[in-house]
Amino acid sequence: MRSENMTSHGVLQPVDVNIDEDRSPARWVIFSHIWISCLKMNEICSKKAKYSDETENLPHWSLSNELELHEIIDQGVKKLESESESQEDESAFRKEFTDVSINSISPESRQKQLASLETTLTKQTLERLTTGELSRMLVKTPLISSSHTNFFDLLSDEVILQILHWIPKRHLTNAALTCKRFHRLIQDESLWTRMDISNRKLSVGCLGQILSKQVVILRLSRSEITYPPLLPNQPVSSPDFRCRLLFLDLSMAHISPESLKVLFNKCQRLKKLSLEHVPVNSEVLEALAGNKDLEIINFAMATGIREQGLQYLLRNCRKIRELNIAWTYLNQPTISYLCSHLPSSLDRLNLSGCRKLISDGDVAALVCSCPNLRELDLSDCTALTGEAVKQITALEDLNFLALSRCYAICHRSLLVLKKMLSLSFLDVHGGYIDEEELNYVQEGLGSRVNINKFKFSSIARPTVGLRRSSIWNMRVRD
Repeated sequence: MRSENMTSHGVLQPVDVNIDEDRSPARWVIFSHIWISCLKMNEICSKKAKYSDETENLPHWSLSNELELHEIIDQGVKKLESESESQEDESAFRKEFTDVSINSISPESRQKQLASLETTLTKQTLERLTTGELSRMLVKTPLISSSHTNFFDLLSDEVILQILHWIPKRHLTNAALTCKRFHRLIQDESLWTRMDISNRKLSVGCLGQILSKQVVILRLSRSEITYPPLLPNQPVSSPDFRCRLLFLDLSMAHISPESLKVLFNKCQRLKKLSLEHVPVNSEVLEALAGNKDLEIINFAMATGIREQGLQYLLRNCRKIRELNIAWTYLNQPTISYLCSHLPSSLDRLNLSGCRKLISDGDVAALVCSCPNLRELDLSDCTALTGEAVKQITALEDLNFLALSRCYAICHRSLLVLKKMLSLSFLDVHGGYIDEEELNYVQEGLGSRVNINKFKFSSIARPTVGLRRSSIWNMRVRD
């Protein structure tokens, strides 16, 4: 019979053992156990020798699918389980864990748990609880859930809308793709009340999409709007659609008269409008006349205004408080009609830039039509004389008067303004009155009248100075 001897690598080598010298049964059994143990140890040591050889030759080690690691010797190292095996183990654990109920607990354990629970409660609580209620307080089935909680589902629509108010308008369309609830909430009118789309190029139908969201305050200054602004398949094109737009700034916008006509026929609730440096025609003014609640209109440097269009506008819009129609190159019949038919509600008027086309008689008609004027700008009306200044003194509430570059008005004619107790500011820019004459006028009018304090008129303009985030003192950005 042969035995084994350990080598330097830990592998047992067989050696000769002479059992013929002693053939007793006890010794035979001992050698049999030694032989079996040596075989098992040889298998284990062979595996360890294989790993040691691999680690000497390779910078790192890896596990092959053919190897089957020993659970005792190689502790902590085993093959990764597949995803299906992990899910099966987790399901088995859940089933085994949730099968535990209070009914499976022995009576002794149940009494111990009840006694422990009684020690943690106050005396008043124990008096209010019956034995059955106390028993139900024990945990019966542990709840184990791996699903993720959607915290937005716990919030009301009002709270989410307040959060969405902080998102810029250009990102709201992307947020609408998140889920059906967000898509529904982003259509809410409160998110689209104010919009600033200045310095943009709007393609066909973009303006219709904006109006369909029921915007109230809209700034489109210096934007380019492509015709047609509205499309038939948009909500705004429906006959039952009532546009909520009240404040519109189209200053220096690139928009055709045809687009303006379509826009004003749909928007019939405007209160403040700026068409500065925008071409118009009589059809546009006729469509605009449908907005009977108009209070402020800025036509500064607009072109195409004629008597027929003004007739439509002034007949229907009798609530105008501020009107800026400066440098619109009106002809003489249009100026005469304007001065005679302005609404009595007007309190701020800029009629500068009429050059030689406006006369003293037109100023007299203007004073009769608008007796409640508080601000009047007649700069660059070179045909006016001192007689026009006398007519202006009939305005008892006038606070600001601009007569810059009215070269036919003598500085002595300005002294008649002294009897106007309400006058606080007088502008006579242009250099036609020298410094000595200005001092003479200042002494004649007294210190209560400030001369040449303003260089530009702010009548009916949507923005003044550097405030580019608001129109008529109303924010256009949330």
